[in-house]
Amino acid sequence: MIPESLARRVLLVTILSNLSAATLAQDLFVESKESIVDQSLVVSVPFDGTLIGDYDAKTNPDGTQTRPGLFGGSGNIPVEYSAVFAIDSPASQSQPSGLITIDAVDIADGILGIDGFEFDLLSGGSVSVGVDLAIVLQTFRTYSPFSIYPGGFEIPIPLPSGTILSLVIRSESPADVLVAPVGDTYEFDSVLPGIIAVEIDFGAGAQAFEIPFAVPFTGTLEIGASETVLVLSSEVEVNGDQEVEFPPFEEIPLELPTFPPGDETAGVLLGGTITSVAATADLSVQIIASGQTSQNPADFNDDGIVNGADLGFMISAWGVCIGCPEDLNFDGVVNGSDLGLFIAAWTG
Repeated sequence: MIPESLARRVLLVTILSNLSAATLAQDLFVESKESIVDQSLVVSVPFDGTLIGDYDAKTNPDGTQTRPGLFGGSGNIPVEYSAVFAIDSPASQSQPSGLITIDAVDIADGILGIDGFEFDLLSGGSVSVGVDLAIVLQTFRTYSPFSIYPGGFEIPIPLPSGTILSLVIRSESPADVLVAPVGDTYEFDSVLPGIIAVEIDFGAGAQAFEIPFAVPFTGTLEIGASETVLVLSSEVEVNGDQEVEFPPFEEIPLELPTFPPGDETAGVLLGGTITSVAATADLSVQIIASGQTSQNPADFNDDGIVNGADLGFMISAWGVCIGCPEDLNFDGVVNGSDLGLFIAAWTG
């Protein structure tokens, strides 16, 4: 068994040998009550497939039957179509949640590492959105009710509202940003690689997709003796097309207006495949994130820097000193061994 004193010594040596700043990698959690996101989202979802009347000899004998063309055929026959779902989320405001992981090991050299971030813009909630369907059909006719649908032109069909189930901004990869000291804080203005991840249900079940984009951020970082606070601001408009591999959907009920117009509708079942998604998002992000500052054991005066002032404390405690914070290796003596550990933790 390793003696407790030796275990503590090994742990401290490990910490200090990798420590060159008061703050290493740490998670800063979003202060939701103090953070705000203004957002709007427009999503266009093209798809194609077939529709067929909702007639069923056993369960719906009075249902609609579909037949391609103006003449010929019998029974209930599928009809080809192409269509676009349009999802429009009005401007709204939310209080996000999430975290950002920073690495300030090189901040004295003007570099702040952003190891990763994930901001849930809806903070676990959801948003109802308007959904419209524009469908282009081949020429066909229906029975029960009778209607003729000339092909080749777009038919707008209002649908029940859909739901944005999730809207998340997250980092695509770690990045370093240049920072400049301003008083007690560090300021930065940078662009980070990110991803907008969206999950939407527009009536065909939940569908998730991602759009990569560059996230412009300005911000400040304040490293206090006990707390680190990061303030981020971003104004961004994202436009993107993304190929997707959603499973085919089947038998989604839809009521088509009849031609010529009347009081009845033709009940059909929609099936198809979605292969791409286009989205436009306007975001205004104001985020405050904080976390407990990681402490450096060699920062004896707790000012966030290991420098000459701390060296003065070590020199004053030189020699036998049981339980002194300057005894970095816990051997009861402040000497050259402790000085070596101190130099390894120096930030200047």
